[in-house]
Amino acid sequence: MPKKKKNGNEELNYTKNDSFENLKTVQELALQRKGKDDEVNPDISIYLKAEELKGKLFGLYNEKEKVNQKLNVMGSVKINGKELNIKVGEEADTGQNDDRIT
Repeated sequence: MPKKKKNGNEELNYTKNDSFENLKTVQELALQRKGKDDEVNPDISIYLKAEELKGKLFGLYNEKEKVNQKLNVMGSVKINGKELNIKVGEEADTGQNDDRIT
């Protein structure tokens, strides 16, 4: 149910769908943006930001879950034939969490 707020004598109703439609309009305008000499020069950064906001609006991005997710970007790298275990984020529990250079 949309939240209702009173502003003076009028009642305002703004829904997720209203916001979604406005963001779609922003995306369309970003794609139709014109640069020098009236050439079409889309602003992809604005388009992507609107897409991100649409996703957040409908709960596709949950910041708390993102922070709590395990991340393993790089587990190890070989340098001069020696393997160096690098722990970036949390590794999956394989029972082989060894910090030594092998």
